[in-house]
Amino acid sequence: MRPKTSRRQILRGLTALAVGGSSAAIAADRKQLQIERVEVPVPGLPPALDGFRIGQLSDLHLEPYTTAEDIWKSVQACNSLKPDLIALTGDFVTNNTRAAPLVADILSHLEAPHGVHASLGNHDFWSGAADVVRALHERKIPVLSNDTRRVQTDVGPLWLGGIDSVYVNKPDVRKTLQHWKQTQPLVLMMHEPDAADVIAAAGVKALQLSGHTHGGQLVFRGKEPMSLRRARHGKRYLAGHYRVGGLELYVNRGIGCVGLPLRIGCPPEVTELVLRSPEIARA
Repeated sequence: MRPKTSRRQILRGLTALAVGGSSAAIAADRKQLQIERVEVPVPGLPPALDGFRIGQLSDLHLEPYTTAEDIWKSVQACNSLKPDLIALTGDFVTNNTRAAPLVADILSHLEAPHGVHASLGNHDFWSGAADVVRALHERKIPVLSNDTRRVQTDVGPLWLGGIDSVYVNKPDVRKTLQHWKQTQPLVLMMHEPDAADVIAAAGVKALQLSGHTHGGQLVFRGKEPMSLRRARHGKRYLAGHYRVGGLELYVNRGIGCVGLPLRIGCPPEVTELVLRSPEIARA
């Protein structure tokens, strides 16, 4: 059953807003798209693939609060980075799939020589996974569902995987990685970041790309207000880069909003991830 924002939570949120800042500042945070650039070591990445760049978009949530213009701006920002590959880590829609064709059409303008690839989030499954997958496939955006694929670059292969949302069932790590060998460089798309604990416990050494948390969505003075608790399966890893066992984890703050049409202290994000080979010594 999907969690809902209660009336009490909304009232607490609005009270916090009154204390926390002006409406102009609030609006600025929700619309002030930021590009985050981060270098991450990828276990098993050969020196020839050092510097390979991935653009990440997450939690688009087209409708009711995120507009087509918001998503179009994020697409333009991502394309401006000229990434080698683009990863979309779920929650394309929010409450229904009416907007799925439109968001897929906007995302079809993303450009990367090694393709645009997607995995689904909890809202996609709640709203209708089949419709979301169909819309993306019609725009030539493959969806990885408990599966991996070999991405062949000019300097060697990179493995890309996608694991279904924790809200559907327990992450099926064995099924997803049945054709992958531990020595091969792997990037995993997994919507909920807390799944990193399960994946790392399985002995997987890779880079996991996640979203889901919206960075907390409302963050005052570095702390989340009581009005919006951290999302289930997004309590341990809120935003940014973490190391979990042998797993590197990056959590994108996303583009859209859920519950309240507000973002404070955690603006929407487009990420450029520069993959680094552990074999190359750095000063």
